[in-house]
Amino acid sequence: MKQTIYIGADHAGFIMKESLKAKLETHGHHVEDLGAHELDPKDDYPQYAADVARAVTNHKGALGILSCGNAEGVCIAANKFDDVRAGLGFSNEAARTMRQDDNANIICIPGRIETIDDPIEIAQTFIKTPFKQAARHKRRLAQVAQFENKQVEIVPAILVQNFDLFKKRILNSGVRKLASIWQIDVLDDSMFESRSFFDAKQISKIKDLPEIELHLMALDPLPIIEEWKFNIPTLRRVIIHAEIDKPLKPILAYAKNLGLDVGLALNPETPIKIIKPLVHLLDTILIMGVHPGASGQSFLGKKILKKIKKVTKKYPNIPISVDGGINQDSVQSIINAGAQQLCVSSVIWKAKDPAKALNSLSTYDV
Repeated sequence: MKQTIYIGADHAGFIMKESLKAKLETHGHHVEDLGAHELDPKDDYPQYAADVARAVTNHKGALGILSCGNAEGVCIAANKFDDVRAGLGFSNEAARTMRQDDNANIICIPGRIETIDDPIEIAQTFIKTPFKQAARHKRRLAQVAQFENKQVEIVPAILVQNFDLFKKRILNSGVRKLASIWQIDVLDDSMFESRSFFDAKQISKIKDLPEIELHLMALDPLPIIEEWKFNIPTLRRVIIHAEIDKPLKPILAYAKNLGLDVGLALNPETPIKIIKPLVHLLDTILIMGVHPGASGQSFLGKKILKKIKKVTKKYPNIPISVDGGINQDSVQSIINAGAQQLCVSSVIWKAKDPAKALNSLSTYDV
């Protein structure tokens, strides 16, 4: 079945639409014209942008082309719809990169402003270029989706004792489609009486790893960070506990110099004043909702919610993550308190369908 191209334009883009439609059909493309179907100098672009936007989002794999005088109006209107990624097509390079990097599904070509390249070539480039699927682009698009759908980021966490179970979880295809980054819990029996599997060399044998953050529940995190940085190209962020018995500032600075994002984790009893001298180094703050060391614990309730609110108010420009005790009963109150990222483990991995369980947590109101 041929890919469908939905096309629309107002009076200022009408001639451009007609020309593009005819040439694309000549090149064998299946084009659905959603109007305007006749030149009307008094028509308005938003209705055509809306029609194309709805058609593209309702038909998986479809693409759209819009035109108005400067292409800006239809672009702005189309981007008001969830799951639409519309961009201005003023050159072949713009068309190529918006598809390759941004997975754009609608291109907007001006009807009254001359483009750098021929409009039909621009449209053809847009249609023929696939999304590159690079991890960094997926991550950024997931962040955009959070804006439009008003969703918090749900991060699946892995805390297991052997490689086989680690591999089974991280290769779960349903969860992989939903999560832009995964958290690996690292317990080495130094901070808490528990150990987890986190052998970077063995894990590096798994093909196509997602982007990863390490939650380092270890007194000496640097050797672990270095081993993962050397072996795992998709390592993006490391989170270090505030309670370690080593100076925090040089460790955080060292991790940043390795090109990593860094976060600070606070146990339930740890006061938030520890954040202040380190705030300039932090990309995230992780607040523990349970005492670390084991999955499946109950959320500690009001005192943690109060802590989340205080940190959110004091450091509004730093994303707040919460880890531990997150489930259907606690998730809304945690979001209401200000959490922007939720790290979840037992609530998804104990479910019959982990992907469905994870997705259900992302539907709560921000």
